[in-house]
Amino acid sequence: MTTVTPNGRYNQSLHTLGKQTYNDMTGKIGFSYMINEKHSIGAYYQNSWNRHHTNGIIPSEVWLDGSLLDRYESDVNNRSTALPRHYANLYYNGVAGKFTIDFNADYIWYKSRELSLSNEYSETGEDRVVNTGAVSRNRMFAEKLVLSHPLWRGRIRFGEEYTDTRTTSLFTANIPEVPDADNRVDESNIAVFVEVAQRLGRFDIGAGLRFEHVEFDYYETGLRRDGQSKAYNNLFPSLNVATQIGNVYMGLNYSGKTVRPGYSQLDGAVSYINRLTFESGNPYLKPTRLQTVEYMAQWRQFFAQVSYTYFKDGVYHITEPYGTDGEAIIIKTANLDKRHFFQAFVGGQFNVGGVWQPRVNAGVMKQWLTLPVNGEPMKMNTPGFMFQWQNAIKLPFDIWFNVDAQLMTSNWDGNMKLSNTPWYVNAKIYKGFFNDRLSVTVEAKDLFNSSQNDAVMYSDAVRIVQKNYSPGRSIMLTLQFRFNTTRDRYRGTGAGNTEKSRF
Repeated sequence: MTTVTPNGRYNQSLHTLGKQTYNDMTGKIGFSYMINEKHSIGAYYQNSWNRHHTNGIIPSEVWLDGSLLDRYESDVNNRSTALPRHYANLYYNGVAGKFTIDFNADYIWYKSRELSLSNEYSETGEDRVVNTGAVSRNRMFAEKLVLSHPLWRGRIRFGEEYTDTRTTSLFTANIPEVPDADNRVDESNIAVFVEVAQRLGRFDIGAGLRFEHVEFDYYETGLRRDGQSKAYNNLFPSLNVATQIGNVYMGLNYSGKTVRPGYSQLDGAVSYINRLTFESGNPYLKPTRLQTVEYMAQWRQFFAQVSYTYFKDGVYHITEPYGTDGEAIIIKTANLDKRHFFQAFVGGQFNVGGVWQPRVNAGVMKQWLTLPVNGEPMKMNTPGFMFQWQNAIKLPFDIWFNVDAQLMTSNWDGNMKLSNTPWYVNAKIYKGFFNDRLSVTVEAKDLFNSSQNDAVMYSDAVRIVQKNYSPGRSIMLTLQFRFNTTRDRYRGTGAGNTEKSRF
């Protein structure tokens, strides 16, 4: 990490050496009931528990204008638990006259706790002990109703969706550079939508509109903050056209949508890394609006796909001076004004002698973005290329052998550049017994331990180089026995699915 300040040029080198353990347990119970051929209902309840433990050391060095300023070594012990996690879903599917009805309601509630203890030893300064604790509570209620009816040469589909969420976070620390925080976010989102699909000659045409009204309220220590609280009204259109000319199937799609920041990205609590480095979210973040145009074509076993996306107010990471003297930095989330992104893929799938099924894909990805770095505009436009080769081979005794390989060249994602060329080779052997009631799978991932991604983040006065030394090679044995192979008749599709990912 390189930081340019009025006091000089700071260079930091940080390494993380440690071990992580995960324990997870999930239980689920539910039912689905066909009342008659026109009506069905169902529900499920799921409860899960998980615990995550990390311990290790973080050695680091700090240099000022080429001279060693200090060395730190931190013994870190982090523990996090989420107990319990409640999930519930209720659905109804029905037919009334020519209307089809699909209704879903979802509820989520869980509490998580994280404790961190860091003993930081300094070579030239004072040692210190840093303790932090965080407790968060999250809940969501969502419902979605979709109606469908025949219309002329196609169908019309319309409905509404409502989500109501609350997330609270209590954060404490024992050092003055990291203030305590008591944050809460309340958000409600109501949407109405309509979609029309028609068959006109050889063309399948679809068009839709979605209107969203969002109320976002941000609280600190129980007081609503007007500067961070906002209301949004957005209208998102969509259009798609598909046809077949000879043996060529093709489609052209346009869509607009919004992606709201994750709740961790909105959290204003400050996390401690070392005495010169801190990290935080940003409660002032705006949602990202996307507009995408995509063309797809397929001829026999070959396909092609081209897409362009315009991002407005995308989320990325920046750095700012932190503290009274401005020598430390804080890494924060922020909104980009705009970004253009293009990608194209071609590929084919083949069948050789009924025993070998290879698939080859190749693609290119490129963004258009210019940001200031060291006071000068920097183009972050270098394209990246991806190559994939997948193979499924049928061996004697009904054994399947899979070998997959992928290579990705250096490319940009926002102000982050993947600075090397990672590649991997995976292999898997599968054998089923007793009509596939029992199956045995042996899988080897990243055989040559070559999938590490190094990344460089550029901001105006700071450059952060992140090197990944973690081994990617692993071997996994899976034994699976199916006690009940009947088809799952549960027809719930869920509500608030986009909102769930924000937690």
